[in-house]
Amino acid sequence: MACTMRAPLATNPLKGEFIEDSSTMDLSESGVRLRLHGEVVPGQLVEVYLTKRPEPCRVVWTKPGSETNELIAGLEFLCPLPDPRHRPSPPFSKFEPIN
Repeated sequence: MACTMRAPLATNPLKGEFIEDSSTMDLSESGVRLRLHGEVVPGQLVEVYLTKRPEPCRVVWTKPGSETNELIAGLEFLCPLPDPRHRPSPPFSKFEPIN
């Protein structure tokens, strides 16, 4: 699904190395395509911040972007995200509302 939002990328979280200028282009339960101003390489393990909690990913591919020093990268989530189209149903209640 096409989705544009800010998504900082931790390239080496233990050393505090981040790419702050990064945003999503599209997103699925298995991965994300990012536009960033920084350097990542295929096979590298990174963490992308779509929320306050980082999602561990593997860089699958990269290609130059249209702007100077811009990179487009395809990341695969190490643990796929839940598909928002398949939300769990609310718990069944045996109580009927009183009218």
